Amino acid sequence: MISTLTSTTLENEMDLILAYKKSIRIAELIGLAISTRTAFATAVSEVCREVIDKAFDGMLSIGISMRDGRFVLSAHITANVDEHFRVANDGFDYARRLIPTFTSTLQSGLVEVGLHLKIPLSLRVDQMKIERIKDDLHLEGPINAYEEIKLRNAELSQQNVETEEALMQSTSLNKQKNEFISMASHELNSPVTILLSYTQLAKRLDEGKEGRMTEYLNKIHQQSEKMARLVKQLLDISKIESGQLNYNMVDTSFREYLEGVFDSMCMLVPRHIVHVDVELDCSVTIDQLRIEQVITNLVSNAAKYSDPGTNIYIRCFMSEGKPWVEVRDEGIGMTTDTLQRVFEKFYRNQDLKNKYQGLGIGLYVASRIIADHNGNIYASSRPGKGSAFSFSLPLGGTS
Repeated sequence: MISTLTSTTLENEMDLILAYKKSIRIAELIGLAISTRTAFATAVSEVCREVIDKAFDGMLSIGISMRDGRFVLSAHITANVDEHFRVANDGFDYARRLIPTFTSTLQSGLVEVGLHLKIPLSLRVDQMKIERIKDDLHLEGPINAYEEIKLRNAELSQQNVETEEALMQSTSLNKQKNEFISMASHELNSPVTILLSYTQLAKRLDEGKEGRMTEYLNKIHQQSEKMARLVKQLLDISKIESGQLNYNMVDTSFREYLEGVFDSMCMLVPRHIVHVDVELDCSVTIDQLRIEQVITNLVSNAAKYSDPGTNIYIRCFMSEGKPWVEVRDEGIGMTTDTLQRVFEKFYRNQDLKNKYQGLGIGLYVASRIIADHNGNIYASSRPGKGSAFSFSLPLGGTS
């Protein structure tokens, strides 16, 4: 069993100097005579020279081990080598003459060298002294500027490795999550569609009757539509993540298009007062269904987070050469943290989760649709004072 006091990679001539200085310093802290320190450090550096010159991925470890009931100063050197490497070389031979116990093995492209020097009993080495030497080395820090840079580079390299591993794990988990969302949403889509169809059929058969059955059918239909919207959002997430959210882009008279979309807004939020102001007349190139999806989401959210009977303002205008659509409400507003994260996938304010239903998908999908149209989407808000969402689109064709 060896108590490692220091270790370093062997890459270039600067590491040769580092190996020598470290060997000298550890032998000094143990209390060895100057001549013994020098012999040990020279032997270590000679082996390291051969490794640096003729091998690769070299590593030096220096520590104190127990051999035959005695504490021993040990250096352990390993490296990968090719078929031309020989353990019978000048450096190894010289080190063998300097150190009483020298071992070397070469197997399967790996060379291992051990240098062992018995520590005199008079130096009273024990586990407590070994720990003190470790503490001293730690407090002293790097021997020279080169080691300081080397340690810093090693630290940064390790951080990069850990970051890459975390990224790979995150990517893998994200892929699995997206695959699950895709599979689940596709599996849910068919039964939800069938449920809606049968509900509509049942309502037609029950048409003209005012009773408990009609009430139940209306509730089933409302909940089925809600589930259908959620499934559609999950399908959109799946398509976005896989890069398969396709668009049917057409040149559109924006004013006419918006007026057509807004005709149904009062039906979408019947318990709120909707004000529409269209101040623009231009042409845009859009996927009409997708932009309607964005507007519908913004208006639905405005109604969701504001009291019945309050106002929802929809304003369409030109600013800085771009057409804008703004949806503003008189609702609960958003905190600064929510405002910064409102377009994140699956984000929901912790305090509102139990009071307001949702998956935190709609605004994320809306933001991606607008981004894919080369537009911009923004949010502004004050707690208790309502929120405003606005998006811009680039002009298309002629106005």
